[in-house]
Amino acid sequence: MQFFWALYRKELRILSSSWILYVFFALFLFFSGWFYYQGILSYSAWSIQAPAGTVVNVQQHLFVPLYSNMMFFLVLLLPILTMRLVAEERRQGTYALLVTYPGSPMALLGAKYLSALTVFLGGLLCSGIYPLVTSLWGGVEWLLLFSTYLGIALCGGAILALGLFFSTLAEHYLVAALLTETVSLFFWLIGWVADYLPDRLARILFGVSFYHRLRPFLLGVVDTDDTLYFLSVICAFFLLGYYLIYREQRA
Repeated sequence: MQFFWALYRKELRILSSSWILYVFFALFLFFSGWFYYQGILSYSAWSIQAPAGTVVNVQQHLFVPLYSNMMFFLVLLLPILTMRLVAEERRQGTYALLVTYPGSPMALLGAKYLSALTVFLGGLLCSGIYPLVTSLWGGVEWLLLFSTYLGIALCGGAILALGLFFSTLAEHYLVAALLTETVSLFFWLIGWVADYLPDRLARILFGVSFYHRLRPFLLGVVDTDDTLYFLSVICAFFLLGYYLIYREQRA
């Protein structure tokens, strides 16, 4: 555990002193703010067009589109948090020293993953300003928003685990970022083509699609199957990364 926490603090210091942290927060807050602004405009238009006495649902018409767009942007943005975690160690020649340190590969991967997850959750926490502002003039269903944030945290966590694996696999951090973004987009978009395929294949694609697994959370439904799916993705890529490091330690 001493190795784990020491490496975790080291990774946070590296992130806080690099351009990655500032680019992540700047881009995330700018675009999430833009999505919120566009959502307010759309919600206002729905409210004006609705029949008299009709209350337009805030969750359905504001927060679902907002967080759907936000998560799609995170699919593109999160790879920058993981691309250098292990690949940079290889490039600088410190990887061999790191893996021979008296600590388990799981502690190594866990510390690096937790540092990226901390930054991601910090940005997600900052986005909580949008429902707080909305609550000043409209009804906000906080339990539904808890479900939304839980789903985004799980989906983002799966992408970070995927990115950590590719950072362990790749020799250069730009390759790791490209691979992470490509595979993440594949898992995000794959369900969109399912409607044009036979039912059996469509069910498989829906089952592995990040977007279709996330959507129930956006609607306020915490489904055990969807939760276990994201946790399984995290565990699977952790084990793959562990295998790569363990094999190199034994070589």
